[in-house]
Amino acid sequence: MVTAALAVVVLLLAAFYGWRWWSQPQTPALATPVPAPVAASPLTLDAPPSVDPGAALLLTPPPSGGELREAVAADATGFNPLFAGDPAGSRVVDLLYPRLVGQDPSGGFPVPTELAQRWEASPDGRTYTFTLRAGVTWSDGTPVSAADVKFTYDALADARTQSPFRDRAAAIAAVDAPDAHTAVVTLRSPSCSALLSLRQPLLPSHRYAPDFSDLHTNPLNGAPAVSAGPFRFAEHRPGERIVLARDEGYWKGAPRLDRWVLQVIPDAAARRQAVESGAVDLVALDGQVIVQGGLPAGPQITAYDYPADGYTVLALNLADPANPQPGRAAAGAAVDQPPHPVLGDGAVRQAIAEALDTRRLLDEVWQGQGYPLNSYVLPTVGWAAADLPTVLYDPGRAAQRLAEAGWTDPDGDGLRAAGDRPLRLTLQTNEDNPLRVQLAGRIAAQLRSVGFQIDLAVGPFEEVSAALLDQRFDLAVIGWENVGADPALSPFWHSREDRPGVGFNVTSFHDAEVDGWLDAADQMPGCGLDGRGAVYRQVQERLAQSHPYIFLAGHKAAWVYANRWQGLAPGPWGLTYNVEAWALR
Repeated sequence: MVTAALAVVVLLLAAFYGWRWWSQPQTPALATPVPAPVAASPLTLDAPPSVDPGAALLLTPPPSGGELREAVAADATGFNPLFAGDPAGSRVVDLLYPRLVGQDPSGGFPVPTELAQRWEASPDGRTYTFTLRAGVTWSDGTPVSAADVKFTYDALADARTQSPFRDRAAAIAAVDAPDAHTAVVTLRSPSCSALLSLRQPLLPSHRYAPDFSDLHTNPLNGAPAVSAGPFRFAEHRPGERIVLARDEGYWKGAPRLDRWVLQVIPDAAARRQAVESGAVDLVALDGQVIVQGGLPAGPQITAYDYPADGYTVLALNLADPANPQPGRAAAGAAVDQPPHPVLGDGAVRQAIAEALDTRRLLDEVWQGQGYPLNSYVLPTVGWAAADLPTVLYDPGRAAQRLAEAGWTDPDGDGLRAAGDRPLRLTLQTNEDNPLRVQLAGRIAAQLRSVGFQIDLAVGPFEEVSAALLDQRFDLAVIGWENVGADPALSPFWHSREDRPGVGFNVTSFHDAEVDGWLDAADQMPGCGLDGRGAVYRQVQERLAQSHPYIFLAGHKAAWVYANRWQGLAPGPWGLTYNVEAWALR
């Protein structure tokens, strides 16, 4: 796990603002997991890839041709894979640079569809040996080799690089390249949460200084003339468009379409109108855009909406916000947490859950464009998602539960107290997110109806994020994005992550059994999906009893594309995985 201040800021920015760095999902500030091995490994694959990357290929390929136009909100700031985090730059990186490991577009787990044709894990789970495909070359004719893998991850790990994706190297102790077609990755400790971090797009090491001194200044950063993806860089008109041309030598087969053009259209309504009118062929919509205007519709387009990689929650601080304590001492022993004077009582947290009409919140705030969620494990991670019962909205039962816990309303003014202590909490959220501001107001009203005194604190991102990280809050409406395709990526529940100021267990949730389950699932020999999934379902069931989070909505996103193109088969974890099969009808 990464504790660097930069990683903290990056994840919080993603959490509060909800932006994504690249088209293929990734997990800010955490290493990404390995839910399944591959055929050549001594391990066993519990579930096959749910989408065959070759399934969309046609028996009789259509003729080549055509220009696919994608609308983006802003121009790219650069094209170096170590730094490109904006959507336009991320799309270019996705189409130009190779990756070591593939990802199943429906299930999110790693598959051998990229540079590594197979891999093997050592018995202790610390070393992965990758066999690379022969015949994959950079556009200048130089073979893509294990040296490129080593160079890229060594560069990520180097503190001088200051990459926002440095977390992808955090679990790695060393990368070795004993020969051109063999890459050996040694982890710092056994972990099933390392393999998807090896999806970092690779640099052409022969075109950069061996000591990484030109990573920020190399001309390739602005004009990537050397690539090894399905497309090559052709043109960049700043503020207007980026043009990519198909790579005739792409190892999976040259794409059918001639060009991919990213057209800069800053206004969201204009992007929607452009795809509806046919002026562009492809646009990505995030949850807030969908809530504001719904999905575009028309006979010439398809709107594929899906559960996105994120959700919104009401976070409940289980520990005393006046005295935040780390979950572990320096020697590793658990530290007793002084309980929150109100929320430390599980009965009060249960009452809050029963007092919230989350279905109504979905309908009124999200306009039907969110989806119900009962767990931190996304429904797109089917191998680990638990089928949990929904807490029923029952304000009468909530009021009774509060009374039984000693919070009564003796004078009948609708406000509860325990002796001279009022049932009073502060609810925080960030003012720059209109959906969360609406949610906070409605939650406050629903809790007041059962006797809580709720003080709303809607403030700047910096203030809210500081209160959250420092664990000096009662309740907070927050959202997480880029949580990843494996439960091991969620650092919200282990007592080791209860570190005021830097850790992401901001609710101070502590459960020794959950700690053990999380470690067991991430370190399980073989990393089999069935075994790991069973353990993660135990974790979810325990959390559902404890209510450190009350889940308000899963986020949605959408791809909208023109029907004149065939072969597109998007999934929640991938869009361009089979781009070589796309063609005009």
